[in-house]
Amino acid sequence: MSKELIARMRRQREFRVTVGRWTFIACRPTDEDAVRWHRANADFVAIAREIVIGWEAVTEDDLVGGGGTDPVKFDRALWEAWLPDRPDFWEPLATAALEQFNLHREALESAGKN
Repeated sequence: MSKELIARMRRQREFRVTVGRWTFIACRPTDEDAVRWHRANADFVAIAREIVIGWEAVTEDDLVGGGGTDPVKFDRALWEAWLPDRPDFWEPLATAALEQFNLHREALESAGKN
């Protein structure tokens, strides 16, 4: 039962971010993440690296140019190799994560006031 609840909790934190023609599946930061990032003075690329947990329709051609057009399954190592050369991803992904965090905090505060 606890594994199922943990999986549900993680799914509830998921959201999608479209950057250009790519859609990324990301995980809303937790309070712990926010505190850790604040203390480390994390930049946009560090946040983007951590929050993305999947993608939709990314192809080999997207990753290496001149590759195949079939979708490539998300892989953490591939993401971490692709991201450093894609500064156009950093700010939109990090900003979306922080917006999701703030929306969640506001919802919790609002629920506490009722």
